[in-house]
Amino acid sequence: MGQRNRPCVPKVTRVNQRRNEFVPVILNLMAATGVLLISFSVKMSTPIFAIGAKRLGLFLVIVGAAFKGWAAIQIKEAFWGKVEPELEVLVTSGPYKFVRHPMYLGMTIAYTGLPVALRSWLGLLAVVLLFLPSEIYRARLEDKALHSKFGPEWERYAARTGFMWPRLGKRK
Repeated sequence: MGQRNRPCVPKVTRVNQRRNEFVPVILNLMAATGVLLISFSVKMSTPIFAIGAKRLGLFLVIVGAAFKGWAAIQIKEAFWGKVEPELEVLVTSGPYKFVRHPMYLGMTIAYTGLPVALRSWLGLLAVVLLFLPSEIYRARLEDKALHSKFGPEWERYAARTGFMWPRLGKRK
């Protein structure tokens, strides 16, 4: 019997899938830990009013956590965060009506609140340089997985919603 010529296509194995799930989680945890450590341990405060900064920071933490909680309620059991979609339906209600990744937006807002409350400009820099890129990396992986699973429905949804920030102007 002759062998058929098949194109070399990488096989998705459980090991590869676990690695694809594991890497973004580790990056995100490392970035979050970096923000916390820098914000709490590096004493380079901005010269702004301490009480106002604490109140603003606490407000950002609460708003970010509430937004993430609202998003988590919408996706229910899929909250425990694998990159591959677990639901059989594309969630487009609640905060998902405005942004594709509201949980990452909420976490970024909350993590911005901590260095604001502590008046740590290095902590804010860590949010921008460490935490936000790790959130964007994971969100892009999820976009690819959702596009693969939902196809044209995902494309229509992505065209009318923002990535991690709501689209301004007229919505499609």
